[in-house]
Amino acid sequence: MDDRREHIIDLVNLEIGFRKGKGREQSLAGPVNTSACSGELIAVMGRNGSGKSTLLRTIAGLMDGLQGEIHVLSRLLAAYSRKELARIMGYVSTEVVRVPGLSVESLVALGRYPHTKWLGKLNSSDKDVIERALDLTSLQALRDRDLDELSDGERQRAMIARTLAQDTQILILDEPTAFLDLSHRYEIIDLLGNLTLDHGKTVIYSTHDLQIALQQADKIWLIHKQELLEGAPEDMVLSGRLSDALRQTDSGTKIEMDPQTGEFAVKRVLRQDISLSSGQDGLSRPDVLRAWTKKALERNGFRVTENKKIDIHVLIDTANGSPGWILEKSGRRLEFNSIYDLSLYLRTIIKKPNYQS
Repeated sequence: MDDRREHIIDLVNLEIGFRKGKGREQSLAGPVNTSACSGELIAVMGRNGSGKSTLLRTIAGLMDGLQGEIHVLSRLLAAYSRKELARIMGYVSTEVVRVPGLSVESLVALGRYPHTKWLGKLNSSDKDVIERALDLTSLQALRDRDLDELSDGERQRAMIARTLAQDTQILILDEPTAFLDLSHRYEIIDLLGNLTLDHGKTVIYSTHDLQIALQQADKIWLIHKQELLEGAPEDMVLSGRLSDALRQTDSGTKIEMDPQTGEFAVKRVLRQDISLSSGQDGLSRPDVLRAWTKKALERNGFRVTENKKIDIHVLIDTANGSPGWILEKSGRRLEFNSIYDLSLYLRTIIKKPNYQS
């Protein structure tokens, strides 16, 4: 296939890791051969210690690779001066920045340094870029606050705003959503996606937020067993590579991925059958109620079936306009107003595992 997209970054036989002195090296991944194109949002994933941060720092020129080459805009990375590189590439680390007396606006303004003359004076165009960066990261109300007065999440947004003010073609971010609450996590990744889609920027970021990456990223770079696996999120799911790489934890706990949703969950031992059915009248969301009730039943160790001959049966009752749950067991009929109350009762009747040898 003829790829006519512009390659912004090319990794050629790149091996990443650490030099430990006296000729000793610790390789984390490689050789890596891949590219990042214009207008692409790339999520770098992998277990802790797999080399995600090392890969990003190597691409950003903050540390050397062990072998191979990095080409940025068809030029060797090593050929750029620091100021030249700062005009085309911005980097946000996970390090907490605390500078007493430095305001949010002043920090964001520092992003214009590579574009100003030697006096560092900001012109009207620079100020417009700063205002846009503050707007995009929802920091206008905090512009006069000192960095050491901010929460971790607010400080992280300020660091991203500084990089946006740098107005580079390439943005590299190490765990940009690490300190953010759920709504701001989606907000930041949506912002990064818009920068790629609307402005043609190339954004590479590391993350543990699998669900957001599956929804938003154009491509995933997955570091697994010192290899870099890549593909569109959908390709990674359908091929099974994502599931294979992430299904077992270091402690041996097994997790499974739902191939339809991409959600991972601990593989549970289901010890007892229970049937589940929904009423036909009342609320217009029986499928949603059934899905969440099924999750709760499985979490409590029940294997859900529609076979009504099973001794234990749950009926989702929507006839009165609000959901209720009816449990039928051995001729008894119990009614519950919430899944929580239903779960509390089910915990008392689930078959207990036999730990005797």
